[in-house]
Amino acid sequence: MKSYLQFITRQWPLLGFGFVTVFWGNLGQSFFISWFGAGIQHSFGLSAADYGLLYAVATLFSGLLIMALGGLIDRLPLAVFTVLVASGLMAACLLLSQADSALLFGIALFLLRLCGQGLMPHTAQTTMARYFQYNRGKALSVSASGVPVGEILLPALAVALITTVGWQ
Repeated sequence: MKSYLQFITRQWPLLGFGFVTVFWGNLGQSFFISWFGAGIQHSFGLSAADYGLLYAVATLFSGLLIMALGGLIDRLPLAVFTVLVASGLMAACLLLSQADSALLFGIALFLLRLCGQGLMPHTAQTTMARYFQYNRGKALSVSASGVPVGEILLPALAVALITTVGWQ
C-alpha cells in the first residue's frame, strides 16, 4: 500500500487525469443511465421494448464507431482528443436534457454511449498505458477506480436531481 501512495504522490497529475476521465465516463454507463429510464419512457411514451431497442441500437452503433474514432488518440495531441471527447459528452448531456422526441433521445443516447461509456475510459486507459512504462498496472488500476467511485457517488446525485428538477 505504501508503494501505491508514493506512486500516486509522485504521479498525481497524470493519474488524476485518468481517474477523472474514467469517473465522468460513468455518465454514459448503463448503471447511471438506468436511473433516468422510467422518466424517459414516460415522457416519450416508449414501451420497455421500444426503450430497450433504442438503447441497443445506440450502444451497437457507438461500439462500432469507437473502433474508427478510438484510433484518433494515436494521431491527435492528447489535449485535443480529450477536449473533443469531453465536448461530445457535454453535448450529449445537453441534448438529452433538451430532448423533446424519441429521435433526439436516441441521438443523445448514442452520444452518451460513444463519448461517456466508450471514449472517455478509452482516453484514460490509453494514456495510462502510453505514459507509464513502469508501474503501468498501478496506473491503470488507479485510473480504473473512477468507475467504482462513480458507482458510489453518481446514483445519489442522480436521485437528488431527479427528485428536485425531474429527469431532464
